[in-house]
Amino acid sequence: MLVFRRNAGESFLVGDNVEVRILEIGRNQVKIGVVAPREIGIYRSEISRLNRKAAVDSLQSVDLKNAVLALQRALQKREKDQPVKST
Repeated sequence: MLVFRRNAGESFLVGDNVEVRILEIGRNQVKIGVVAPREIGIYRSEISRLNRKAAVDSLQSVDLKNAVLALQRALQKREKDQPVKST
């Protein structure tokens, strides 16, 4: 991790096309502005983590649903393939 100090009104570059500006420094907060091309996504880390968790959760539920459906199909096929027992 690169760590350095900036004062309000100063900025730094990330790569060639992303500028991070220090807009304001308060008692417990720093106000930051980011200038970047539209195609670069900029997200607060806590939102990104929540979105990632939601995506994983939805994938897990989809996987579970697909597994249940596959099991149901296998059982139906098995019942169809077994001869009916006469008494």
